[in-house]
Amino acid sequence: MKRIIRLLCLSSADRSLFIKSWGLLGLIRLGLCLFPFQTLRAWLVPRARRRCILSVDEQPSYLSRVTWAVRVASRYLPGAPTCLVQALATQALLARRGLPARLLIGLTQGADGHFEGHAWVESDGRIVMGKGGHERYVPLTSLGDRLYEHSQ
Repeated sequence: MKRIIRLLCLSSADRSLFIKSWGLLGLIRLGLCLFPFQTLRAWLVPRARRRCILSVDEQPSYLSRVTWAVRVASRYLPGAPTCLVQALATQALLARRGLPARLLIGLTQGADGHFEGHAWVESDGRIVMGKGGHERYVPLTSLGDRLYEHSQ
């Protein structure tokens, strides 16, 4: 009940962004089970380059609201969405508003010899989703560094 009350107390813009994030996270989780990664990503991030529809003053606020919405919405899904699911959702939401969003996927070898992966999103050279330990991962260049290019 507390969760519903918290949701209702949000501004209409934040509530809408939360609901979009929650639905998108669920769709991405399902999509990764059903489709190849590149197919899903092509569907999520429009190929058409768009101009940013937000003013320079609105961009940092929207960026932080998107990362907040994705993180919080992740808590409301059964099971914990992976960093890849969260990164894809963040990239898609930012790209739809014309903001720069670069998805990086990296690998490292764990102490037990097994490979570990991590995904994160950068915007204007700053990590906005998937912080924490990303320094130890080597980005894969075979997938292409720049999965969404922002044009001014």
